[in-house]
Amino acid sequence: MPGSNITLKQLSSILGVSISTISKALNDSHEISDVTKKRIVEMAKLHNYQPNKIAVGLKSGKTNTIAVVIPSVQNSFFARALYGIESLISETNFNIIVCLTKESHAKEVETFNMLSNGVVDGFIVAVSEETQNLQSYDHFTNVMENGKSVVMFDRVIDSVNCGKVTTNDFTALSEATQTLIGSERKHIVLLSTIHKLNVGKQRTQGYIKAMNTAGFPTVILESDAEHAGAVMADYLSSNPVDGIIGLDTDASLSALKAVRLSGRQIPKDVAVIGYVSERMAHNLTPELTTINQHSYTIGNAAARMIVESIRSKSKEMQQVVVSSTLSVRGSS
Repeated sequence: MPGSNITLKQLSSILGVSISTISKALNDSHEISDVTKKRIVEMAKLHNYQPNKIAVGLKSGKTNTIAVVIPSVQNSFFARALYGIESLISETNFNIIVCLTKESHAKEVETFNMLSNGVVDGFIVAVSEETQNLQSYDHFTNVMENGKSVVMFDRVIDSVNCGKVTTNDFTALSEATQTLIGSERKHIVLLSTIHKLNVGKQRTQGYIKAMNTAGFPTVILESDAEHAGAVMADYLSSNPVDGIIGLDTDASLSALKAVRLSGRQIPKDVAVIGYVSERMAHNLTPELTTINQHSYTIGNAAARMIVESIRSKSKEMQQVVVSSTLSVRGSS
């Protein structure tokens, strides 16, 4: 019936030609005459025929679909990176499906195993916290051995030989710390809720290097997101502090709140630098000085990298570093 969905087998019966002939006509094969092509295309359109992309992909070995596997979309960094990925992919003949791991190794493994069997051509992934803690990476190497492209972004595993898009976390934190030191801050505290992640470790090392070079003591406070504010407030209550660097959004907001509750002024008494979205930074009082990771650019670069890898079938693993920049505002 016109307007209803129809299968390839039903089209074959209506037209009186083989399924193979219909497939070739719909793919504009030179083996089929123009008259037959026109007749088949018009009938397929009339009956709203839609090819089963998964079935086609399983048969051809190519689906033109890319899986984006990230811990969360609530995190502004990943949300913005996803926007960068989608913006690039929308200009190609590829599609994306988005999968959330919620920081679970089991969920990440399940996602890779489920999608690697002919459903997608490749994966863009920010590795989950639990996977990094367990150091269990077989699901990445297995899909690559089966011919799938993998590009990691932000949270990457050095030992996995795949494409990677990262930022200069070590250098960015070292330079941010030096900025505070240059404004006569000596008692600078680092607050982190991502100390178990590779990016957190790299940022911490950048802070340590800058403080050691200046001859100042390092103070590193580590906590989960729920208790970060209390940990910071407790330290402020009995120790000199004139600068704080929050390594992530939760740590940054907790630092601001703890300083305000202590009765100290920002930035007169305590300067604060952190990681939050640009939009959020402008809506804080005072506006927060931030280390801008350029997550849109990172996502865009990851998408470009995997599209090129799939199209070229190249096994050469690219590595791109997107430099973070310091946006100075009222908090420092």
